[in-house]
Amino acid sequence: MFTNVSSVGTKLDKISVQRKIIFTCSAAAILFFIKNPIVMFSIFAALLLIYFIVGGLKFLGLGIYQLKVTVPFVIILAFWHLYLDQLDRGMALIFRLISAFLIANLFLLTSKIHDIILAIQKYSVYLKILGINSHAVSITIGLFIRSIPILKQRAKNLMLAQSARSTKRSFWRISVPLAISILDDADHVSEALRARGGIRKKEN
Repeated sequence: MFTNVSSVGTKLDKISVQRKIIFTCSAAAILFFIKNPIVMFSIFAALLLIYFIVGGLKFLGLGIYQLKVTVPFVIILAFWHLYLDQLDRGMALIFRLISAFLIANLFLLTSKIHDIILAIQKYSVYLKILGINSHAVSITIGLFIRSIPILKQRAKNLMLAQSARSTKRSFWRISVPLAISILDDADHVSEALRARGGIRKKEN
């Protein structure tokens, strides 16, 4: 789901990240109160229309292409609800999943990672009311968001290296080296954080 900002210019690019976060969270929350599969399909169609309106046909194609990651979940949900003879419920759940993905991806494709991290740092301050270290939360989420494009590119590089050595292409063959590289990166990041004082709560 997570990806770099789209190279296709859209009408949402100039809207502040804070406003887009509020819209994204509100829209995603509303989806969970809708049970009717026809309404959920209408929302799905409306989201595709929004993609086209804000970015044109090319941006719509990008949004649809990103849906490929939901295919395994859609297949599992479809077969499971067919087995339970709950097709209406299954269709509503499937379109809820796809619609939530489209909403989240619309936000990510039109927002720069740097701006997202700044927004998280701004609003995580309110977590202090609950006694939560907002500094640690903002850094953790920021590192997570920044690492995903890097991990995606690393996975692609490993797939290319594996395909050069074998005609069999499967993700599980690179899962172990990818996991080891993630753990290695996490160790380096933790050492760098400790060298700079860690993420202890800042004193006022």
